[in-house]
Amino acid sequence: MRVSYDKRNDVLYIDVAPGKKALETRPLNDDIFVNLDEEGNIVGIEIWNASENIAEAMAEPLIEKVEKSLEKSVMAGKGS
Repeated sequence: MRVSYDKRNDVLYIDVAPGKKALETRPLNDDIFVNLDEEGNIVGIEIWNASENIAEAMAEPLIEKVEKSLEKSVMAGKGS
């Protein structure tokens, strides 16, 4: 698997199967496209507006983990 990012166009490409050619591209929504080979296997994923789409998807679970960690720290500090 290889990942590349086009900063100018804000497009992230995940090459799931390097060396395989895409025969068809299917949109999943306005910003995410899946490239399929002749057998219908995913060979790549294009994410347009990547800085927005990826940042939001990564940030939410990270924020939850940090908040839980902070809560544990506060609770542990109260027990001292």
